[in-house]
Amino acid sequence: MAAELFDKIYGRYYYVVRRMLEAGVRAPLTRRDMDAVCGAYSYRESALTIVPKLTDGGWALFEQREDKTYAPVLHYPDQLKPPLTGLQKSWLKSLLADPRVRLFFTDSQLEKVSEALGDTEALYDPEDFHYFDRYLDGDDYASELYRKNFQAVLEALEQNRTLKILYQGPKNGRSSFEAAPCQLQYSSKDDKFRLICLRRSHGRFSRSILLNMARIQVCVPGSGAVPPEAAALRFSSSCKAVEPVRLKISGERNSLERCMLHFSNYEKHTEYDEEEKAWICSIYYDMADETELLIEVLSFGPVVQVLGPESFLRQIRARVKRQHQLFYEMTE
Repeated sequence: MAAELFDKIYGRYYYVVRRMLEAGVRAPLTRRDMDAVCGAYSYRESALTIVPKLTDGGWALFEQREDKTYAPVLHYPDQLKPPLTGLQKSWLKSLLADPRVRLFFTDSQLEKVSEALGDTEALYDPEDFHYFDRYLDGDDYASELYRKNFQAVLEALEQNRTLKILYQGPKNGRSSFEAAPCQLQYSSKDDKFRLICLRRSHGRFSRSILLNMARIQVCVPGSGAVPPEAAALRFSSSCKAVEPVRLKISGERNSLERCMLHFSNYEKHTEYDEEEKAWICSIYYDMADETELLIEVLSFGPVVQVLGPESFLRQIRARVKRQHQLFYEMTE
């Protein structure tokens, strides 16, 4: 079957009938059930065309039972899936060229996907993109050690298992410990993955730490299951700052456009203040990125004013004071 972009098999009628067949596996359907499925996944008037075709044998996909209900005649109606379109295949082929995507699959899985895609032409190549706001010292995703450790973390997250980790610290110090993995994070600006976990200390997992995946030397399954407190952090923003940084942007020297572009990798909310005649931007960030954000804000000079929070303001004042001292020490 050809997998065209706009083939009728991707239309709403086919989708609704597929949902009916899937529902019929769980229990035979009445005409009212069929009407309900049409109403939920299509226009209600679609039931005027679809349901009679299914019940009078025009579309021989259901058989009527003695109790006036309808059951699928297919052996595996719950496994119906439309084939991929040519566009979808091209997009998948492009994704597989990204070394980050390959971290999530084993060699055998990648081989099967490559065979399924065959000679499909990629929609785009990674070389087509130029990242002007990304550091050049990103993680080495082609490293076998990195990929092995990454997949060990994925397996531990899927199976709710702890990990034994040998970690290379930033000051050439190595440490070995057991950790309960909570989250994997990716920084688009740094082009690095980070692992948020709870470190075992004094017999319990209580200390929250942030590890750079590239610094993990050894990562193997631990001896126990992830404790409930770690599992509870799986989908929470545990490393988010309590308050966002609030900036007052004057608009001078294209400061608004520059800020929106410079802080594009952060979650933010911006609105215009009529009284202040300026834009107020709230930036939400991870605590691990606080120092980097601090330096970035200072780089804008007088066109950006920090309104809060107070803890961030204290760091701004301390850095400005230190720069002032260094300047006069150099000129003396």
